[in-house]
Amino acid sequence: MVGTALVEDISQRPDSMIYILTRSDRSSKSSRIQYINWNQTGWEQKVPDIDIVINLAGATLNKRWTKTHQQLMMTSRIQSTRALYDLFKTRKQKPSVLFNASAMGYYPPSHTATYTEDFRTTPHDLLSEIVYQWEKQASLFESLGTRVILGRFGLILSQNGGALPMIEKPYRFFVGGRIGSGHQWYSWIHLEDLKRAILFLIDHKTASGVYNLAAPAPETQNQFGKILGNTLHRPHYTWMPATLMRLVLGKMSTLVLDTQFIVPQKLNQLHFTFNYPTLSLALNDIYSH
Repeated sequence: MVGTALVEDISQRPDSMIYILTRSDRSSKSSRIQYINWNQTGWEQKVPDIDIVINLAGATLNKRWTKTHQQLMMTSRIQSTRALYDLFKTRKQKPSVLFNASAMGYYPPSHTATYTEDFRTTPHDLLSEIVYQWEKQASLFESLGTRVILGRFGLILSQNGGALPMIEKPYRFFVGGRIGSGHQWYSWIHLEDLKRAILFLIDHKTASGVYNLAAPAPETQNQFGKILGNTLHRPHYTWMPATLMRLVLGKMSTLVLDTQFIVPQKLNQLHFTFNYPTLSLALNDIYSH
């Protein structure tokens, strides 16, 4: 989803050449886009010297968290990032920039805290452990002289994937409403703004380190649901107890119950402008297409 949006934009730039690492054989109709299957022996030789690396690789979080999938969520991110580092550390020409995806799950869940990029903590649950280890691997690129950007994503809003299809489903069946207390924060970002922010940071020569990639106006789950219901012309009236949600979804329930209020402080300091700074603007755009 994010990768597709980035490829569409970058491929329009003059003199761009895009190499996409996949786990299956694929081909492209565009002469500017080449796929490399890194499950095949010798994939490293097919990767030319690269100026910009964008690493989004990782098993989806939007799938039931069995023990096997939890392990895959961790290993898919750690191993792919380490493989890229091991590849480029042997090259004479190192990448000038690495943008590495990350997540707001780094921060402890809270109804009252406001998290900027200055906040530091240690892992406190599965998601934060994944984020911590992923960012640790990505930071190895700094030893190569590469400028490293760690983008901690909020809830990505798009009809093509991410969190929104799961959140909207009850409203489609007229049973949307409050989940748990409804006071948990949803720090969200429109896919278009996320794509723009990633490219903005890559192009900004002084941008490095951690960036919270979320819109400047998070909403509580209850308010998020009301705005979503209004946009879809559906009611927001039911209540799902937190204990029942944890019973139904298991550990995956942390995505909707154990959340954070994050603000894009460093992005704001660079004077990045959001096209969709409010949830109403974002949802109206998404559902108008």
